[in-house]
Amino acid sequence: MGRQYQTGDQSLVRTINLSVILNCLRERAPLSRAQLAAITGLNKTTVSSLVSQLLHNQFVREIGQGPASFGRPGVLLELNPEAGTILGLEIGVDFILLMLTDFKAQVLWRWEERNGDNRDPGWVLGRVCELIAQAFEKSGEFGLPVLGIGVGIPGLVDVETGVVLFAPNLRWRDVPVRDVLRKRFPVPIIVDNDANTAALGEKYFGAAQDSDIFVYLTVGVGLGGGVFIGDQLYRGHRGYAGEVGHMTLVENGLLCNCGSRGCWETLVSQTAVLDRVRRAIRAGETTKLTAREDDDIVIGDVLRATHDHDPVARAALQETGRYLGIGIANLVNVFNPEMVILGGILCRGGDILLPAIQEVLKERAFYEQYDKVKVSISTYGFDACVMGGIALVLNNILSHSSLASQLE
Repeated sequence: MGRQYQTGDQSLVRTINLSVILNCLRERAPLSRAQLAAITGLNKTTVSSLVSQLLHNQFVREIGQGPASFGRPGVLLELNPEAGTILGLEIGVDFILLMLTDFKAQVLWRWEERNGDNRDPGWVLGRVCELIAQAFEKSGEFGLPVLGIGVGIPGLVDVETGVVLFAPNLRWRDVPVRDVLRKRFPVPIIVDNDANTAALGEKYFGAAQDSDIFVYLTVGVGLGGGVFIGDQLYRGHRGYAGEVGHMTLVENGLLCNCGSRGCWETLVSQTAVLDRVRRAIRAGETTKLTAREDDDIVIGDVLRATHDHDPVARAALQETGRYLGIGIANLVNVFNPEMVILGGILCRGGDILLPAIQEVLKERAFYEQYDKVKVSISTYGFDACVMGGIALVLNNILSHSSLASQLE
C-alpha cells in the first residue's frame, strides 16, 4: 500500500509541475529550459523531462535558439498554437457573440449577431448550438480539435453545475445551459457569470495582467461586476458574489428587472442612457437625433452622436458617468482596488464616461484610495467576455486537476 501511495503522490507532484511549466510559458514565453528552471525553482533535469512530455503531447513547441548569456544558447519554448482551438461564447440579453482562438488565444474566427427581444431559453440555446456547430466546422478547417467551450451569461450562475439560476434581464430561471450544450458537444464546457468571465479575460490577456486586486464592470443592458482579490476571483460564500449592479442607490427609485427598486443598474444601463436622451428630445433640446422617432433610437445611435459632439447625447453619457462614479466610489472605498476596468457596449463612450467618473471619485472616495486607483477601459471592449470564455477554458486546461487526463 505504501508503494502505491508513493507512486500516486509522485504522479500528482509531476502533474502539478507540468501545470507550473505551462502557466509559466503562458505568462512569460518565450523561455528556455534553463530559464524555466530558474523561474520555477525546479532542477534542470526535472524541467527537461517535463518539457519532453509537453512536447510529445504538443502542448508546447520549440521556436529556435535564444541569446546565450553563458555557454550554449538555449532553445526557446512557447505554448503551441496548434494544440487545439478554444471557443469563447457570450449569451447577451439581445445578442450572441462567439470567438474561436488557437491555444495561444489568437483569434481565428469571430461571429456576432443580434437576436432582438427573443429571450426564450429554448430558442436562444437552439441558436447557440447552431453557431457552435459552425465554430466546430471552422476548427476542422484548420485541422484542429476543439479543446473546450467557455460561456459567459449575465446572471447568477452555479459554476459547478452550469445552471443559470436567475438572469433578470434575460428573464431566465434555472436554465441548465451546460447540460443542453453537452448533449451536442462532448468537450469540456464551463459556464460562468459574464462579468466574472470578462474579469478573468482581463487578468489573463488584458489590462489587469499585473494587478492582484481589481474590479471589472460590464455596462450594457444591465450592470455586472467581477472582483479579483489576492489574484483570484472573489465568488463569495456560495459563488454568487459580484452582483454590484443591484446595490441600492435610490431607496424608492426605478423598478429593476430583479424586482427591487433603485438598483445602481437602473441609473447606468443603456436603457437609462436612452431614457435621458428621449426626455431631452421631448423637452425640445437641440440634437441631431431628432431626425428619427425618439422611440426608435438605439444605443449605437447615441454613441455615434457623442463622437459628433451632439450635446444631448454627450449630456446623457456624462450623467451616466456621474452615476457610475458614485457606485465606483463605493467599491473603491470597500475593496481598495488597484484598478477599475469598464467593459460592455457603453465603454465605447469612454472618452466621456471616464472624466465624469474621475470627477465623482475625487469627490466621494477617500483620497488615499482614489489617488492610487486607475480607472480604464477594457483592453477588449465589447469582446471582453468572449475572451474571458477563452480564459475559462485555458485556465481549466492548465490547472493540475484536469491536466492529468489530457496528457499521455
